[in-house]
Amino acid sequence: MPKAKEDIDWYVDMSERLERREENRRYVILAICVAVPLVLMGAFVLYAVLMRSGKLRQWLGDLTSPRAETPAAAKELPLGPVSVKSLQKTDIRFQQLDTNGIPTSITFFFRELKPEQADVFTVNRETDVTGTILSYRLLNIGTADVYEFANVQVRLIGAEWTITEEGWKTIRDALQAKMNVPLGLPGL
Repeated sequence: MPKAKEDIDWYVDMSERLERREENRRYVILAICVAVPLVLMGAFVLYAVLMRSGKLRQWLGDLTSPRAETPAAAKELPLGPVSVKSLQKTDIRFQQLDTNGIPTSITFFFRELKPEQADVFTVNRETDVTGTILSYRLLNIGTADVYEFANVQVRLIGAEWTITEEGWKTIRDALQAKMNVPLGLPGL
């Protein structure tokens, strides 16, 4: 009988070992199932952060492109001037204001003139779509007086360069000072 009891104890012991091993196997599989998505999610977040900051593109570019250094001056080319035939195709109207800033019935009509000895306006670009005109001239149609304005701001809208609201304010302020009357912004 002692042999039978020993066999039973061995069987119970092996059975308990197998149960523990099966339970440990479940925990290992569960740990793998949790760890793999976490590692993948961390890799995706790292990829997204590096892509957003541009570092990954820079690193990949460094790996694939030859190491040719370009001088700093060649990297950043200045924008050149642009020639523009006309900024305003119709007459420009400035309405006179009374002392309270209310428009009166008096309207001054102006026409755009090209710069002296030039067939086009030259826009000095600050960016691809903004710039300034160094010399802009207007002819008062009623009095034939010519007014010249410096550093008028312009903007590229569509395919045409036009004077910005700040540019019109610059022109209006200079006209008010020269004509000695308060003016509203132009009605084009």
